[in-house]
Amino acid sequence: MMDRLRKAGRFLCSMKCAVILLVILALACTAGSLLPQGQTAAYYTANYAESLAGAILLFRLDDVFHCWWFVGLTLFLCANLLACNVLRFPALMKRMKEGFTAVKRIAGWDGIPAAVTAEEPEEIFRKLGFRNVTRGVMAAAKVAQTGGVETSVPTRYAVRHRAGIWGAWLCHLGMLVVIAGFGLGQMFQVQYSVYGVPGQTKLVGDTGYTLRIDDFQVKLREDDTVEQYETAVTVSGNGTAGETGTVSVNHPLTLHGMKLYQNSTGWAANVQIFKGNELLQEGVICAGEYALVEDMEGLAVVLNAFYPDYVRGADGMPMTASPALNHPGYLYTLYYHDQILGMNVLTEDEIITVEDYGIRFTDPQQYTLIQVKRDPFTPLAAAGGLLVMLALVLAFYLPPEEVWAVQREDGTWALAGKSRKAGAYFLEELAKYGAKPPVGTEGGSAARQE
Repeated sequence: MMDRLRKAGRFLCSMKCAVILLVILALACTAGSLLPQGQTAAYYTANYAESLAGAILLFRLDDVFHCWWFVGLTLFLCANLLACNVLRFPALMKRMKEGFTAVKRIAGWDGIPAAVTAEEPEEIFRKLGFRNVTRGVMAAAKVAQTGGVETSVPTRYAVRHRAGIWGAWLCHLGMLVVIAGFGLGQMFQVQYSVYGVPGQTKLVGDTGYTLRIDDFQVKLREDDTVEQYETAVTVSGNGTAGETGTVSVNHPLTLHGMKLYQNSTGWAANVQIFKGNELLQEGVICAGEYALVEDMEGLAVVLNAFYPDYVRGADGMPMTASPALNHPGYLYTLYYHDQILGMNVLTEDEIITVEDYGIRFTDPQQYTLIQVKRDPFTPLAAAGGLLVMLALVLAFYLPPEEVWAVQREDGTWALAGKSRKAGAYFLEELAKYGAKPPVGTEGGSAARQE
């Protein structure tokens, strides 16, 4: 029973378990990216086969990134990575301090050299890029090629890239930091929506910053379909200088530590309110917004929708014949103390009349909607990503390499070496500096890779 528990514990703390968890989470993320998230149950039953819709709702794939099993697996993966690192740390520290010595390496050598040379091996090692070469003397009984004769033989030993043994360990740590940064970011990030037309300045929630819309462009293709939305903005506030930039669809912008996304667009218009022939007030409102008549309490007008090329459809409902501003139409609703006074479509130069008041819409233009996200843990996730990159460099480009030499009875030196990656190539480079060993002594453990 205890053996089974120990085996289960070793598996749960192993890299194999981490890979399995990563595969499951990757599949879940793929499902979350392909399936619309946050819709009602009726949406999935209407748009997917009955069995698929049932599976989506049963496994909470409609909100995969917040469902209990996704969060649980993520926490389990974090625990696995943390356990891997904690358990391996003492062994790696011991290896860093004691694992790279001439005694340890030569004593475990089978005596088969990569090359034989009469040249001083210290110079050869330096040519290979090893700076610090240790001279020593070792009891011949520990050197396999001497046959255990009780004499002492001179040795040379050098090591480089010892830090490479930390590659896998740092990779696990980096993944843990990335997951922690992403998870905490999802928990504590704040989102704001800022929309308006060029020239307007809006507050960005409660951040203390303001966002000024400097320009907004809708780029069209030759067939009049939209190719891109671009908004030039300036963000300033909190005693800092304003930062400017352009945000477009699929090209977010970072200003003052906030991420700006081009979210959507719509139509806005200038509303003018008259009393008799006197202009009382005017201002820009977007579709879905309302304007209160300041001079008459309770009177308000809502701009419900805008039609650039207004026509009536076959069913009598308002629609637009094209996206061009040929015949603007403004669908409005007029309220007085929450009671609907009327609803209709105004075209150019038409005026709504209520007692002595007149209301009209002019100068239609498209507004831009910018989604602003503020995630205080983005630097943590970025640090984790950099840590993973460093770990990959250590693991694949700076693997530990060792070379050693033992002087033989005839005064020549037997050269050998070891590299965790590309060991055969490394030994080929070492062999260039000496003669090939006698037939029957090539290969062996000198060419082994860890």
